[in-house]
Amino acid sequence: MKKALALLLGLITVGLLLTPLSAALPPLNSANTVIVLPTTKIVNGTPLHIGEDAITGSRLGAFLVLQGITSGTYTSRVSVPVEYHSVLIPDENQTYRLNPRDMPDVGINVSDEPVEHGVVVQVNFSRVYFNSSKGAVEFLDRSVEIVFNENTTPLDIGGDYKVVSTTVDGKDTMYFYSYTKVDSGSKSLGESLSVGGWRIKFVDINLDASEMLVVLTYPSGIIKQKPMEEDKYYLMYVNAKGEEDFEEYNTYPSTRINELLEGGAQKVFLFSPTDFFVGINNAQMVTYDYTYYQKVRQYQDGDLYSGQWVWDIDPDAGLYTVYLHVNESVQGFPRVFVGPDESLRLPTDWGLRITPVFEKNDKGLAVGVEGYRFVRIEVVSKQVSITAPKVQATDDVYSFIINDTALSALPTDKNVIIVGGWVSNRAWVLLERVYGKDTIGEIKRKVMSEGYVIKVLDNPSNPDYKVIILAGKTYAETREAVDKFMEEM
Repeated sequence: MKKALALLLGLITVGLLLTPLSAALPPLNSANTVIVLPTTKIVNGTPLHIGEDAITGSRLGAFLVLQGITSGTYTSRVSVPVEYHSVLIPDENQTYRLNPRDMPDVGINVSDEPVEHGVVVQVNFSRVYFNSSKGAVEFLDRSVEIVFNENTTPLDIGGDYKVVSTTVDGKDTMYFYSYTKVDSGSKSLGESLSVGGWRIKFVDINLDASEMLVVLTYPSGIIKQKPMEEDKYYLMYVNAKGEEDFEEYNTYPSTRINELLEGGAQKVFLFSPTDFFVGINNAQMVTYDYTYYQKVRQYQDGDLYSGQWVWDIDPDAGLYTVYLHVNESVQGFPRVFVGPDESLRLPTDWGLRITPVFEKNDKGLAVGVEGYRFVRIEVVSKQVSITAPKVQATDDVYSFIINDTALSALPTDKNVIIVGGWVSNRAWVLLERVYGKDTIGEIKRKVMSEGYVIKVLDNPSNPDYKVIILAGKTYAETREAVDKFMEEM
């Protein structure tokens, strides 16, 4: 039994000896470590060449600098603009419509007609001229048009929408509504549903009669009690004048909803209870559908869309045209010239531009136009990872290799390496004060018995950092301790 225990202890001891020193240490480099060198020049009455300790310390310092140079992976998102070009389009006074044959990478669904999800991008070249006095191309009023339908308007609000066009006081008008539809929502008795400023609180349910009582709060704050029956429709709205109202219907009121939308209603909320039942824990429940419209934009003929681009609305055809408007008599709509190395940008987020290709004389001056190209610029982003040297090092060697007299306390943000024994290095006085004479005395006895010691202690001020003692009976054995330490690391 004793032999087995002795063998086990021996194996444990060997295992501890084989454990790498680096496993017990945090990453060490010159940026997070201080080396403390001795300054005493007399050891036991015998002159000691301080240069030996200086050389040892310098080697250790260089080692720590190199320890701070590692391979690191750096990840960044790189954005690169990519240009797509159409074929050269001649100017023959024609009305030209951009198509995927001339520009396969147009990036949108262009079409000759604005149907389904097709958009018409057209240039009336009879209204585009080369101005010789300016050396540039001049685009006249309505020379460029973009024609949309309800499915393709450029007014992106980040969700479903509905476009309604009508005529108001003789002026063609477009209302743009955000649109929300919920099927088979459910609430229990006592709960509330809030939509667009309306709040419906379910206060009582009669399962036998398939009806309920609600407390209805209007957007203005008015509160009313309302009975509601299964499969009926309850229409609530705020009209164009800001007036609130409540209407009840036995069938889906599509005509009335369209009437409200065409009238420019600010909000339209249609609610319908579809079922009353007993749910979990005998809770009385209501299932419902609702549709909600809220007006978010409004344009009329001639209203500004962006820059010099304005609207032309056709309610009869359900078309919405954005065109380049030029009118010198109106502020904000000056003549439009496009010179060499310039382009006319379309007022959408497609990145589309029209770029003239000029004929030039021997002096490089524009004297005419060969034709025109549509150009699309798209920014392509990609995440790129690069492996490169990563450096963690101090700029000043004197900030991490110091004399023992400079160490008055253990730092809270650095590892500390004490080079040399207690006779030559005065930092041992600090070690005894911090760790106690018994702990440090045991380390001294180990130095005397084994010739040198490599000892790692926790910094009591911050356990994330260590105090490392590299000491020998002589400077040669101290050097051996340092060499062994660097090998282990």
